[in-house]
Amino acid sequence: MKFRFIISKWANFYFFVQNLSEWHFSNRKDYNVLWRNELGQFSSEEENALKQFKEIHLRYPFGKLYLGRQFFLKKNPWDILAKKLSKEDFIAVKNTFFLLQNKFDLLWNKELPLLLQWQKELNDKLNNLLLTKSIINSLKIIFNTPPSKSEITINLLPSSVERTGGGANIDDKNISLEISRYPTEGINHAIGIMWHEIIHLCFQNQYFFPFVLEYFSNNRQKADLVNEVTISAIFPRGILGIRLLKNKPPYKLTNQINPKQTIQILDLIKEYVDNKKYLDEKYIKTVVEILKI
Repeated sequence: MKFRFIISKWANFYFFVQNLSEWHFSNRKDYNVLWRNELGQFSSEEENALKQFKEIHLRYPFGKLYLGRQFFLKKNPWDILAKKLSKEDFIAVKNTFFLLQNKFDLLWNKELPLLLQWQKELNDKLNNLLLTKSIINSLKIIFNTPPSKSEITINLLPSSVERTGGGANIDDKNISLEISRYPTEGINHAIGIMWHEIIHLCFQNQYFFPFVLEYFSNNRQKADLVNEVTISAIFPRGILGIRLLKNKPPYKLTNQINPKQTIQILDLIKEYVDNKKYLDEKYIKTVVEILKI
């Protein structure tokens, strides 16, 4: 697999606006506190625009309708959005960006040098072909499939000093990594998050996630929980993150499970990795018993 780390001003601008709007439960509220402290008070016009943006974005969530996709994939997102959105929504979205342009430019001047440094660090680290090959070989066995894509684009975005994160909601070739202010000493954790999102993008959908969905008779909530817990037990601080990246073991894999369940699932994944077995029905049944779902 090849990795391309890019820094897009439009993607960063969109991330800034959508996060401030808090349209989705996964928005990083601590980033908003950081930005508002640095950028000063927002006008009532700016605040109202963000509220309207939130209402609009809820009509274009993740998936095929995802509002943010064009900001990551196009040099000029407005041409596509003019066709995709209603005239009223298009004008409101564009107005939100217009109103927040000055505040974003202030932030961008701080973020860009940090993102450029991270771009260099990550490129250097991912040139370790031996490490990458070892990870891919393990994932091919665990998920019973080769990766669906040979080249992945990683979009670098703002973060705080305390937090980094990622997402796989753009398309089937792109992930995002929030990284700007995260200390470079934490690069292995960042790479672990990257691999977590790559599993979502390139490994889960050929065999494992459809199998989990079928097992739960298309109960998406249970399937999503088992899928997320499983991937978290591999990267960033799961078995392969601990072994190959020297990351610290987690206290809890996800917020939905407790420390005891975390240890049990890590031990279970370790057994499959050590024995070079793919995740099968026995694995799912054991996870169900551990999680009591």
